[in-house]
Amino acid sequence: MPYAILRFKKRKAGSVASCERHNERKKEAYKSNPDIDMERSKNNYHLVNPPRYTYKKEINRKVAEAGCKVRRDSVMMVETLITASPEFMNSLPPAEQKAYFTEALDFIAERVGKQNILSAVVHMDEKTPHMHLCFVPITPDNKLSAKAILGNQKSLSEWQTAYHERISARWNELERGQSSMITKRKHIPTWLFKTASRLDKQYDEIVSALSDINAFNAGKKRDKALELIAAWLPEVEKFSKEIGKQSAYIESLKAQIGQEADYAERMRDGKYAEELKVREANKKIFELQRTNEQMGRLLKKIPPEVLEEIQKPNRNQTRER
Repeated sequence: MPYAILRFKKRKAGSVASCERHNERKKEAYKSNPDIDMERSKNNYHLVNPPRYTYKKEINRKVAEAGCKVRRDSVMMVETLITASPEFMNSLPPAEQKAYFTEALDFIAERVGKQNILSAVVHMDEKTPHMHLCFVPITPDNKLSAKAILGNQKSLSEWQTAYHERISARWNELERGQSSMITKRKHIPTWLFKTASRLDKQYDEIVSALSDINAFNAGKKRDKALELIAAWLPEVEKFSKEIGKQSAYIESLKAQIGQEADYAERMRDGKYAEELKVREANKKIFELQRTNEQMGRLLKKIPPEVLEEIQKPNRNQTRER
């Protein structure tokens, strides 16, 4: 069953520029997102054109104009991702896709004020068409407050319900997913996937380094191995801690996939293909767990004397001399 999708991400001042570079395709390459096909970027289009200068300058202008008080940790912008399940969105003709995004834009504008919207750009250069809509969270009484506009978890659930009611009035095949208050579902941080990919690439190099220092030989190989492992250990520790935090969610997805597999056995209609797509998407998350387990096994292979050498507080000082 296809779902209407609406997600919010709060942006403080420091992350506004990177968000703009991605949304407005100001980069020459997107190595961190291989799904982007730059040859198709010419098909992207705006429903709200971006500011003449930059997001940040326009945000500052709007905030100053409204006379908002700004703290160092203020949320300066809210990025909204608008789309629907891939099988639904990709089945729509271009005109109908645009109608979907226009309806979503109207829904957001009515709630946050059209004057506060910085940009609404539809990306057609990735696997699933989607819209990034960014707005400055200025309230009707001229306060800069994302919390006042988005509210708490209960309010966000109400946002989702209202959005589904609005969108499904025209596209009645779209479902509203369960409230996150019920499922406790949360999104896996993007940096985890990037870290997993980086750790996977380092794996062979670490194994090779270990094989070269069986007896902890002195010289360049020893120093190179120490540097490599010393840089690797903190990242593995950070990665493992986050996987631990996400373990409950990952286990819930495993149960969900098990249910889908049983369900698929009983189904022989069009919904079977939809279930398979969901399962394929969730496999990416399970890859995180596989990487974590692999790194754990590798950690056990590191000789104790290597770890002791790395942990010596004066090791770097000694080498500098």
